[in-house]
Amino acid sequence: MNIYDIAKQANVSIATVSRVLNGGYRVKDSTRRRVEEVLKKNNYVPSAIARGMMTKSMKTIGIVTIDIRNLYYANVSHSIEQSLSILGFNTILCNTGYDTTQKVNYLKMLSEKKVDSIILVGSIFKDPELDKPIGHIAKSIPVIFVNGHYDLPNTYSVQCNDKKALHECVEYLYHKGRKNFLYMYDADTFSGNRKLAGFREAVSEYGLRSEICYVKTDLQNSFDKIQKLLDSEFYFDAILTSEDLIAVSALQCLIKNGISVPGQVSIMGFNNSILSMCCTPHLSTVDSRMEDMGNIAVKILHRVLSGEPAEPSTMIDARLVFRETT
Repeated sequence: MNIYDIAKQANVSIATVSRVLNGGYRVKDSTRRRVEEVLKKNNYVPSAIARGMMTKSMKTIGIVTIDIRNLYYANVSHSIEQSLSILGFNTILCNTGYDTTQKVNYLKMLSEKKVDSIILVGSIFKDPELDKPIGHIAKSIPVIFVNGHYDLPNTYSVQCNDKKALHECVEYLYHKGRKNFLYMYDADTFSGNRKLAGFREAVSEYGLRSEICYVKTDLQNSFDKIQKLLDSEFYFDAILTSEDLIAVSALQCLIKNGISVPGQVSIMGFNNSILSMCCTPHLSTVDSRMEDMGNIAVKILHRVLSGEPAEPSTMIDARLVFRETT
């Protein structure tokens, strides 16, 4: 049973059946009832693909991230999916991993499925190797970046001001009397580099002694890095990190070594994840407003799909959350 059969049985045109299926108003009540009776009689369920061809919209958005197990990506993706659901959109969630070829393959797959838009979650998608495929896709559908930015036509972004947030963290701890800073980061990405720039700018502005070290995003690696610094008698009285997980690991190491937090060392994480409340003492951190960014991204997308003007780039400020580690 297809739309042609329905039109024949109801003795109406295909266009009339289409308007009934899509809630169109230009249908007489008596005609609408006749079509609906035929639909009910035949238990007709319209094909999403066929409906999409008629309305030029599949009402489907692709959400692309690298690893949904990551708390940051999970929270942003969840807020996007919930906001899209309210607007009546379906979602396809893709986990690409870190491999560029996989990212390109997922983007190609979503494009072939004729989704209405693609939302890229995470600054890791700011990758020169993705310039060409993203630019090609954006010729057909809008592409939205969450905490990333491309200066390409039909691309839009919402970003957290990570640079300003790190600068404010240093400034706050400096006024608390801290003079020797350690910054631990885990990613050489668009967002990661802005955080690093904010840290460097602030310690330079206040003439502070500082050390920067790269660590993998896992408890053991960060723990070992702090232990190595303690063993070398490197002195620091403030630790800032690019992720809460790194800060929690640093906190564990300091406590194990009998170092008072925040008495001797202050610690701040980043992202205000659930981890910041699952340690003792509770972790001070930066609220990067993950859910807000997801919701704003959907609002931007809705404006674009509705044919309304939208700013190509939106920047929001983070919030500093002070708990027991400072």
